[in-house]
This record gives sequence, structure tokens and C-alpha cells, in this order.
Amino acid sequence: MDIWGDDRVSKGTLSTRDKQKLYLNAKKRCENCGKKLDYIEMEIGHKNKVYSLGERTTLANSLCLCHACNKRQGTDSWATFQKKQGKQDSKTTMKKSLQALNITQLKTLAQKHKVTVEGSLVDDFFQTKRKAPTKSQYINKLASVVTEKELSAISNVKPKPVVKKKSG
Repeated sequence: MDIWGDDRVSKGTLSTRDKQKLYLNAKKRCENCGKKLDYIEMEIGHKNKVYSLGERTTLANSLCLCHACNKRQGTDSWATFQKKQGKQDSKTTMKKSLQALNITQLKTLAQKHKVTVEGSLVDDFFQTKRKAPTKSQYINKLASVVTEKELSAISNVKPKPVVKKKSG
């Protein structure tokens, strides 16, 4: 017990074993710039909030970084840090790619991956109805399950354009 009456164990770093796992999972490279690192050069970065801002240091919240990248990241989250460098995460890139598909193609992908996309509930005076899912709802659900390879196969098959007959 310290003089402030705080019995919690401070966990601002990883165990030696977790550091080794992190290093090996990163293939002995900085996860930002790709620089090859010796184990003793590795610094631990964070994905979400930094320890000093209240986040626990866990293997799931940690990154293997070189000194320069760790210093540049500062207290930014990984997503913010990547964005500042002009990099996009794979989910954002996938969402942009899925945008090019039509709703039928998105429904097909959802069925293939057994992803349920429910529309929103709409109340009118007498009853509650379920509105059909929107394109953006499909995209948000599919962005984390669809692969680039799968998407390129779908994109190569161009849907036939709908030709409207002129009346009159």
C-alpha cells in the first residue's frame, strides 16, 4: 500500500514474455515504418489510448515500434497517427471499394458471409415497421469480412445496365 492508499498494481508496461510475443508477431520490424529492429531497440506503442491517459498496457493494445515512430505517435491513437501520415486502415479502404457495388451485389456478399443486416425501425401512428437496410448499413457490416480478392472477382463482373423503355 502506498502513502495515498492506492493498492492497485500499476501496469504501465508489458511482461517480458508479452514483449517477446509482440516483437515476434511484428516479424522483428516496426509496425509503422517497417524498419528491422533488434529486440533491445523495440519500443512499445499503443493502439488506443496511451497508458498515461488511462488505458491499461496489454498485448492487444500494444504495437512494436522503433524509437522515431513511437516518439512521433506521442499520445495519438493508432488510427489518428496513421491518418496524420496519410495512411488509411484496411477497413476504410474496403468501405470505399464496397461503395462501387450496387445493393444487389452487397446483399449477395452478405448472404455468402452469413452477415445479417437489419434495416431501421420506423414508427408511424399505428404500428412499427422495419425499413429495408441501406447501402451504407451493408457496407459497414461487410467491411470487416470481405477480402480484396473476393471484391476484385465481383468487380470484374459488371452488372447489366437497366434500360428503361420510353413510354409514349
